[in-house]
Amino acid sequence: MNILWSILLGLLNAVVVGVLVRRTITVGTGALRNTIVSLVIGMSLWPITLQAFEMFGISQDGDIPWIEMSFPAVMVFLLVFAWLIVVQMAILLAIELVLPSGSFTHLLRSATRVPVWYRRVSRLSQIQRILLRYGLARYMRPRIPTLRVSTREIAKTTAEAFAAAGVTFVKLGQFVATRADMVPPEFVEEFSKLQSDVPAVPFEDIRAELESAWGRPVHEVFAEFDTVPLAAASVAQVYRAVAFDGTEVVVKVQRPKLRRQVRADSDIVMTLAERLERTAGWARSIGVTAIARGFLETLAEELDYRGELRQTIALRNATSHLEDSVVRIPQVYPELSGERVIVLERIRGVPLAKAGPVLEGLSDIARADIARDLFLMVARQVLIKGIFHADLHAGNIMIDTSGRAGLIDFGSVGRIDRRDRRDITLLLLAFEHQNSEAAMNAVLDIFGTPVGIDLRSMQRDIGQIMLQFEGGMPAGSSALFGELLEFVMAQGFEMPSAVANAFRAISTLEGSLRILDPSIDLLDMVREHADELMRESRDLAESAENLTLYVGSTLPVLASLPVELSRVVKHLQDGTLDIGTSGLNIDLIKNLVRSTVDQFIQVIIATAFILGGVMMMTADFGPPLAPDLRLFTYFGAWVLLVGFVLSAVVLAPALRERRFR
Repeated sequence: MNILWSILLGLLNAVVVGVLVRRTITVGTGALRNTIVSLVIGMSLWPITLQAFEMFGISQDGDIPWIEMSFPAVMVFLLVFAWLIVVQMAILLAIELVLPSGSFTHLLRSATRVPVWYRRVSRLSQIQRILLRYGLARYMRPRIPTLRVSTREIAKTTAEAFAAAGVTFVKLGQFVATRADMVPPEFVEEFSKLQSDVPAVPFEDIRAELESAWGRPVHEVFAEFDTVPLAAASVAQVYRAVAFDGTEVVVKVQRPKLRRQVRADSDIVMTLAERLERTAGWARSIGVTAIARGFLETLAEELDYRGELRQTIALRNATSHLEDSVVRIPQVYPELSGERVIVLERIRGVPLAKAGPVLEGLSDIARADIARDLFLMVARQVLIKGIFHADLHAGNIMIDTSGRAGLIDFGSVGRIDRRDRRDITLLLLAFEHQNSEAAMNAVLDIFGTPVGIDLRSMQRDIGQIMLQFEGGMPAGSSALFGELLEFVMAQGFEMPSAVANAFRAISTLEGSLRILDPSIDLLDMVREHADELMRESRDLAESAENLTLYVGSTLPVLASLPVELSRVVKHLQDGTLDIGTSGLNIDLIKNLVRSTVDQFIQVIIATAFILGGVMMMTADFGPPLAPDLRLFTYFGAWVLLVGFVLSAVVLAPALRERRFR
């Protein structure tokens, strides 16, 4: 009989704890542990109750109380049942505190990730060995005594280490080279040299990628397909193919398993960046974590060739009117392109970086034509269209023996809005005309005005930079932009990333143009073609359309201005003008104060119940409820129980917040 009662009460207790208790303490304690604890405690309820009956003189030798003793027995049973529920609440909260819900599930999931962790640890060990081999470990310390005097050495060594670490770190270096606003110029220069030529992947591995992307065999897509790649980099390989209509194309396909490697390296990049920012002051000063996060976002976009496809089409449309140009942008084939494959028209020739023999066979006039058209194409992209090839190093410009050129690799494309385009144009023209005031206004409009800046002193500094470039300099505009960037950073300006990319694109372009013509100077080309570029940037139809839009958006504001002024004046007269607080959420503060006060009151009440219950139980006062149990003692136990329940209700939200952090 006792066993039957134990089982029934155990099941009843499991239901009560599973529904009532979990609702009361508002913490999901886990169904498995909740069931186990409630069954164990519930099955011990009847034996404990019999012991209580015997202790209070309600029954003897574990006998079940008969009907004449039923009222005291029921009262004691309810008290024992309630206290066991409180004990279970305490046990569940204690378990939750030590071992939060989901720990076992998380452990099981973690077990399946052991191979991933092993690969990550192995990769991290490999990278650490590279850092040690190149002597970079000392630069991760809190202080770097040689940083100011050997920045070039650090930049060069780091670039070499990145090249040895593989694709993700090569891409990271190339990305850092685009952030001249955040890193020293030595790093920009050294990281710009990073390339990622690696041995080619066997074509059979590539074939699987292509057939997966196209959904059919390669021979059904192209009449010819060369299995030896034209180029092999750490991200992709490029193959020549011929369509069934005779059109010659190139197929750029991403390396197999590349994304898995990039994902693993991305975690390591963030780990290293966070460690650097914690331990090294120089890393905090340039915001290493922010740079790393921006790089990973950019890399994720770059690994999706659908973005490159859209960018190539946009650049081609932006230059479609330049029919007589000797520089072209390839046509793309969207129907054959996708996330990991992109098919483009083949641009014949060799990269400008390796085109020495080709250039020697071209006349000075042909080389000048290529340089002029290349400059005009990029200048129109940056200053007029607002979308531009952001990585015009000599490896991305193709030159052929007929004196024609083409651009390739559109994974890095910059965008710049109309106002910044206008300001950059005005800045270049201001340097051409040696007008420091116009240059200062353009700089302020691009970068904003730092607090406390002396505008007259700033104008003088810009004038000094202009004097260095009066009549031109052998270093050309790359030196000009270097001086401007150094000046901007020294004055405390924040460099917009779009503008930084435009500056870098123009500077990189000049380096490529100098291979075509060592005497070329971008400022001279700006002077020569300034009128033409300004005419195109001031298209009358476009200006009229923009004016209409501006007027349409401004008129409602102007119409409501008298009413708003009248309202402000009325409030001033009444003394009821209220100045709002920016960035201050009053409702959030009210809710925070209210919840804090509520919790404080609950703590006070719970403490009062606990103290009151203890005092009532020790008083041993009142009529007997059972032979050895006083009424005050009995009710004191209930009051103490309520105090513990309130304490659990106060503690539970803290555990919930701890678990979800």
